[in-house]
Amino acid sequence: MTTTALVVIGLAVLVMVLVLVFAGSRGRRRGLVALPDESRDRYLADWDRVETRFVDAPQEAVSEADALVIALLRERRHPLDSRHLPNELHSAREEASLRRGDKTEGMRRAMLHYRALVEKMAGKRPPSETETGRRELA
Repeated sequence: MTTTALVVIGLAVLVMVLVLVFAGSRGRRRGLVALPDESRDRYLADWDRVETRFVDAPQEAVSEADALVIALLRERRHPLDSRHLPNELHSAREEASLRRGDKTEGMRRAMLHYRALVEKMAGKRPPSETETGRRELA
């Protein structure tokens, strides 16, 4: 075989490898599915209910917040393996599980992480709704 033939074959193999790598990475990085407006409104309403419940039953509200976030991520077709979970979810779970100091304070901080994740994944409310009806946890 001539040197030119070897170079051509080598380049062809290199191009094929690059195409396969690029095609494989595209499949893994698929974007999240957008939420329909009805789903967005339902998640935000459910979040308001969970957030309000925190005052009377903080531990139950944290559990409900975690379940709500998982449902939201699942509907958006987020990969739910531990390597791909959002940092806010890891932080929320860590804060909620802290056993030292004021446990309610850890749960309050967890709720802030859950809120940030709900707003990131479902979207924020228009300013007029935010100003009139939301209770602050801070």
